[in-house]
Amino acid sequence: MKIAFPASANKPEALIDERFARCPFFCFYDFGTQQIEFKENMLRNGAGGVGLQVAEFMANNGVDKVLAVEFGPKAKDTLTKLRIGTESITSGKTVQQIIDENRPA
Repeated sequence: MKIAFPASANKPEALIDERFARCPFFCFYDFGTQQIEFKENMLRNGAGGVGLQVAEFMANNGVDKVLAVEFGPKAKDTLTKLRIGTESITSGKTVQQIIDENRPA
C-alpha cells in the first residue's frame, strides 16, 4: 500500500502541512518497499482547480490512500472517483509520526 500526505518540508522530521492541495511538498510512503519519497508540489500556485490536479497527481503516482488535515470537496470527490482512499488526520505531527501510525498491523 502506498500513502501520500502533505508535508511542510522534504524530510521525515518535518511537520505535516495543514493545506492539502497547496502544500509545499508531498510525502509518499510505500509500505511494501518501506521507501519514503518527497516530491515538490509544483501545482500549489495554480489559479484554480488545484485540488483536482493534485488528485490526478496522486493517481499518477500510484497512491492508494491520501491523508490530510482537510480536503477540499472537489479534491475529495475526485480522489473518490479515482478509487483513492482518504483519511483525515490531526495537525501538529511529523511526517515520521504519520508513517509510524499508519503502518499495517
